[in-house]
Amino acid sequence: GGRGAPDRALTWQAMEQMRFLRRELPEEWPLERLAEGFGVSTDVVRRVLRSRGCPSPRRRLRQDQRALSAAATASPPGRGAGDRREVRAPDGTLLYRL
Repeated sequence: GGRGAPDRALTWQAMEQMRFLRRELPEEWPLERLAEGFGVSTDVVRRVLRSRGCPSPRRRLRQDQRALSAAATASPPGRGAGDRREVRAPDGTLLYRL
């Protein structure tokens, strides 16, 4: 592995949702639960929560395209193209669909 930030595995919207959950419900969404819910490592969650930059719309679009194409190629066996991963609150309500 090279130095520097890893390739983005999340869309900009997913990163914003992660920040929101951590800010609004920190006791219900510890780092480990965020990592599991969004399908990334706790290191990625830490990087997202620390970052505060706001990229240009062009850069956001490019990041989203890369994240979505990486997710499509890395989908687990047995999941069809239409299947999506869901992040749910402790009460079971749907918060986010990847």
